[in-house]
Amino acid sequence: MSIRNQIRAEVVPEVIFLGKLMERIVSGKIRVPKFQRPFIWRQHDIFALLESVYMGFPIGSILVWETEQENIESTSFVGPIEVGHDLNGKVGYLLDGQQRVSTLVGTLRLPNEYQSVSNGIDWRVYFDLEKREFTRAPKGVIDGRYFPMASLLDTSGFLAAARKIETFPDELQRRNWLNAADRIANAFRDYQLPIIRIQEADLDSAVTVFARLNRTGRKISADQMVSALTYREGEFHLSGELDGYINELTRKGFGNLNRVFLLRSVLAALSLDIYAKDWAGLVVKADIRPKLPDAFEDAAGGINGALEFLKNLGITSDRLLPYGLQLVLLGEFYRLCPIPTPEQDKLLRRWFWVTSFTGWFGSVNSSRATHALREIRELAKGERSELSVVSLDEKALPFPIRFNPMSARARAFLLYLVSLQPLSLKNPVKLEPGKLLSELGSSAIGYVWYNPGEAEEFSSISANRMFLDRDLVDNAFDHLTELDDSMLKKLLPSHGFPAGSIQMLRDGDRNKFILQRQEYLIQGERRFMGDRGVNLPESGIAETVTDSDTSDTDD
Repeated sequence: MSIRNQIRAEVVPEVIFLGKLMERIVSGKIRVPKFQRPFIWRQHDIFALLESVYMGFPIGSILVWETEQENIESTSFVGPIEVGHDLNGKVGYLLDGQQRVSTLVGTLRLPNEYQSVSNGIDWRVYFDLEKREFTRAPKGVIDGRYFPMASLLDTSGFLAAARKIETFPDELQRRNWLNAADRIANAFRDYQLPIIRIQEADLDSAVTVFARLNRTGRKISADQMVSALTYREGEFHLSGELDGYINELTRKGFGNLNRVFLLRSVLAALSLDIYAKDWAGLVVKADIRPKLPDAFEDAAGGINGALEFLKNLGITSDRLLPYGLQLVLLGEFYRLCPIPTPEQDKLLRRWFWVTSFTGWFGSVNSSRATHALREIRELAKGERSELSVVSLDEKALPFPIRFNPMSARARAFLLYLVSLQPLSLKNPVKLEPGKLLSELGSSAIGYVWYNPGEAEEFSSISANRMFLDRDLVDNAFDHLTELDDSMLKKLLPSHGFPAGSIQMLRDGDRNKFILQRQEYLIQGERRFMGDRGVNLPESGIAETVTDSDTSDTDD
């Protein structure tokens, strides 16, 4: 965004009592704009915030943009509470603090008739005057020991709760509970927090202030920033569209994919720099904003095509994808060329396996990655038939002796294990590694043998990990010993165990059982790489995985 076109913002700090903030929210003097994402906190987050207020700990500042503009849509509810829409004078729109404000309003202003549980959150929170802790409503009759937080800042409600305490027969207990109730009431009534008011600014300038604050620790995603700057009622809402698309990706096993890669795909579809960081500056441009809906649709279509390509290679989960940028570049190819020729498909397959086993994306700068994207586009358009930025003759990284599920090289190794079509330890059916990884995370890759008392170095080697059934995520060794030989002859090869492993299993020689598997896996993986056109590494194993060889480098 050009400074020349920016309206100078006036930033006014203020310290406000908690009760006064609640009044402004409920009356509608401070509103939650619709471009904000919905409430996502869980019950323990609510308790933690209330505890911080009770203890007098700071909970951070609230950022509000004050304006007389009338075209900014806001939500009708803050948390579970329906709020007003005061139309007199300036209105404040919450840019940062929604989760905290929703928690405070929802627990402190909850009406008696409200059904307290919504979307798994119990808004009717109590303070246990005996244990001095926040809790949900206990089962059965609620006696004076449990003070309702919804009555804390309301005089009549507080007196009613105090009278309930007075009915308790034990005088000493009554006095202790009343003292505790008085202390928590004073803690919340006297609590003050900073509010930062941005004045004399348009929405673009206000969100830019938020973006600058975000660089110093505040959390707002790039798509939220774009949505804030482009939001108009009934029009394209990038963050909401991303939420919907991620739901679709979740069904395909890619729901944990970092949103940054989806945004980079949108940038690619707009023919913009995929490493651009100034989203706010990009989307306010008159020639960019109208293109976002079509660019998003095109990018999603390209990614869907890339996912089908990856599925055919055995990649059925984002936890099996070595690099998120691989999906970005493949998505751009399929956006431009939905139906590749056999020659293009063959080249893309080799490109994928080479970049996976060599750790290419973990060791290049943004300039070379951008050049690689340009070549992929040219390949999709039929303007070239070979690739040069990614050297397809580069040697693979050695076998990862230590297992790190976030390592790109370890994920490439897992793809070899997937190719073996691992069987269940309970019945002779194939496991679904991608589905298991999406549901269980790295726990789906269980231990062959694990004993906390043994050396950690041995437990952490890659050969000691294997895909397991969802309810057998602990040691596999003991389960294997219970199987008969006919079952083991089918099962063990599907997990990369060599012939002769059955006898070592029967002898109880766990170390030999695992170390011989390691040699077998190294040789098997080398054959796997050779079949896919990857040049083999010079050495057999790598003691450690370098920082550049991690799948989250691109995040």
